Amino acid sequence: MRTGDARGDGGNGGRGHYRAWALVAGAAAVGLVLVKSTHRGGTAGAEHLLGVAGTAVGLVVGVASLYISWLGYRADRSEHAGSVGLPAMTDELASAVRSQWQAEAGVRRLHEPYALPVPWRPARTELVERWDTLVRASTGAAADGAAPAWADGPAGLAGSGGEIVEVFTTRAPGRRLLVLGEPGTGKTMLLVRLLLGLLRSREAGSPVPVVFPLASWDPDRQELDAWLADRLSTDYPGLAAPTPAMAAAGGRVTPRARALLDQRLIIPLLDGLDELPAHTRAVALDAVNRSLPPGVPLVLTSRTAEYEAVVDPPLDAGVPVRLTGAAGIELGAVAPEEAAAYLRRDAGGDGTSSADRWRPVLDLLPTHAPVGQVLQTPLTLFLARTIYNPRPGERLTALPDPAELCDTTRFPTAAALRARLFDGFVPAAYRPLPGRQVRWTSAQAEQTLTFLARHLEDDLHGGADFAWWQLRSAVPETARRLLSGAVLGAAMVLSTFLGIGLALLGLVAGGGLGERLALFCAAPGLPLILGGWDGGPLGSPLWTLAPLVGYWPAGWLLSHAFRLRERSTPAVRGNWSWNRSSLLLGFGTAVLVGTVFDVLLDQVAGVGWGCAAGLFCWLATAWSAAPADLSSAAAPQELLRQDGRACARFVRTGALLGLLAGLLLGTVLGYLNGDLGGADSVSTLTDSTVFGCGIGFWSGLVLGLAAALHRTAWGDFTLSRLYLSARYRGALPRDLMAFLTDAHQVRGILRQVGPVYQFRHIDLQRRLARPTEGTS
Repeated sequence: MRTGDARGDGGNGGRGHYRAWALVAGAAAVGLVLVKSTHRGGTAGAEHLLGVAGTAVGLVVGVASLYISWLGYRADRSEHAGSVGLPAMTDELASAVRSQWQAEAGVRRLHEPYALPVPWRPARTELVERWDTLVRASTGAAADGAAPAWADGPAGLAGSGGEIVEVFTTRAPGRRLLVLGEPGTGKTMLLVRLLLGLLRSREAGSPVPVVFPLASWDPDRQELDAWLADRLSTDYPGLAAPTPAMAAAGGRVTPRARALLDQRLIIPLLDGLDELPAHTRAVALDAVNRSLPPGVPLVLTSRTAEYEAVVDPPLDAGVPVRLTGAAGIELGAVAPEEAAAYLRRDAGGDGTSSADRWRPVLDLLPTHAPVGQVLQTPLTLFLARTIYNPRPGERLTALPDPAELCDTTRFPTAAALRARLFDGFVPAAYRPLPGRQVRWTSAQAEQTLTFLARHLEDDLHGGADFAWWQLRSAVPETARRLLSGAVLGAAMVLSTFLGIGLALLGLVAGGGLGERLALFCAAPGLPLILGGWDGGPLGSPLWTLAPLVGYWPAGWLLSHAFRLRERSTPAVRGNWSWNRSSLLLGFGTAVLVGTVFDVLLDQVAGVGWGCAAGLFCWLATAWSAAPADLSSAAAPQELLRQDGRACARFVRTGALLGLLAGLLLGTVLGYLNGDLGGADSVSTLTDSTVFGCGIGFWSGLVLGLAAALHRTAWGDFTLSRLYLSARYRGALPRDLMAFLTDAHQVRGILRQVGPVYQFRHIDLQRRLARPTEGTS
């Protein structure tokens, strides 16, 4: 991550660039001032030069004092943030992980009607390392009494259900385990069981098991340790906060997530090597071996065939790679009698009419018929009971008959039968139930889920993670730029008409207060007033619309400027980057622009345009967004709410800063324009101050909106959703987050991993995205 470089502080190149710019601006400003002062001559020139020099010295001293004060405040905050020790962090993280996965286990109905026991056996010897090699490498870890369990050899790894905790902690040498299985055999659910079991027996300050879905990792572009730290910071935003590293690291300040990984206080549970693109799996496995060498506990899951292709690749496909220092298990099929008992129990139990409907299917479970081959994994059993079993208050006559699964004419192969289960899952999950309001029909839900699946497959290159802030990737870049520019242009137009309307109300009200209000509100409409005034510079009311046309390219330019530090991930608040780069850039721009206008026009124009240019450059480069500082897992809905609040704060802060800047600028310009000894000096100063406040307020409002659109993810998400809803009519519901929450918590179609959603199974995602293709 190069956050420091992005601000210009991260490298010598960035600092040199901004310092050079500041020196050039300062030298040019001094030269122009000296040239102009020589033309003024005499005492007036000297006084002017002294005045400008005094003002510059005052600004430098003031800014330097403010900067030094901020450095002290930031140092205090960093010291306070780092006061929490790593053991306390692990305990907070363990609590967050436990709460997250206990809730997720309930949503995924892991224990309904009961936890289905899945058996496993030791992995084939050609897929793992020799057992004696593993034992010798783990001899140092045998002091805790685990060695007798190792003495059973690979056969001691066999088990089922909740035994996975014992297998990992005492039977697997070095606590490194490879979990292999066919599609749908329950590898992820086994990881969840292991995680919750480890957390139940965890001691304070000890390592924390964390599930990492490998589908979101690109091993060609990011090292494993960097991705693990990023994933921790994303799923648990409190770990993005800085903490002082150990003295051995040279006193550097690193994120909490990286510190926990460096101190081996995280047990990585790496889920889904097979979900990576085929050409990257060997690279990914090699990266795991390098970053997490033998001696570091871990679990890795994969489909058997995909892992075997990495261990034994074709002759022209590269060097064989395997997980080093790890024992392995292979998940087996659910026994026919166990599957039959599970289906009958979910249907209401033996003797019920709903359970009797399964009789033709149960008779074929022990055979090699397609239904017997398919209904032997937790996934297919879950799909079957969702489609064919009734729910409380539901009539059997409204449901399809499970006997259709025995029809070999319709479903001649196991692949065809699996496709039927996937196709029937979404309509079954959204069928109307007694006492439940129908918000989305099955057709609407299927259309939205199909769009999301295609978005993952096409726009995110087959990734499994759907994050609401990544919806922007479904919109062409040109369209996003035009949309944001159009919004800012429309904001300028609306503020103009709103200001003119309020100004007219002020004039109608009359009196001194009404006139001041009119002057304040008319500020954004000044171009229209001048354009349509018969005695004005343009001289014709036909030119009234000219400024409105100019607002659209102005909005695009403003959007382009703020995109220089665009943020595509959620934020919780605005953040001022009080760094030398931003200060030097803003100050140098103010001095240079102000001096140029002072030379070309007059002192008033120089002060006004200089301050405006400097403030704009400072805002565009120094005004960013801060990530969450939480000690719990981040839910997508909460991140959206936080990001929306941050978006509103940007607008409010921009308006307030603009008002304060306008107050200062209006007062200075009133002083420079007015004759303080004249009778109208007070009125001139007041009018200038009020008008400056109006200009500053409305300009700050637009700048705040520009920052809100590009420093938070909420703006892009909203614009992208509106664009996609218009382009693909009906594909996205009006309240997308409510739909996703329902699909996760009520329907069980999606699962939640930290702040992102995933389809319950990768094959479901691929089936929705490519309905004409068969399933594996």
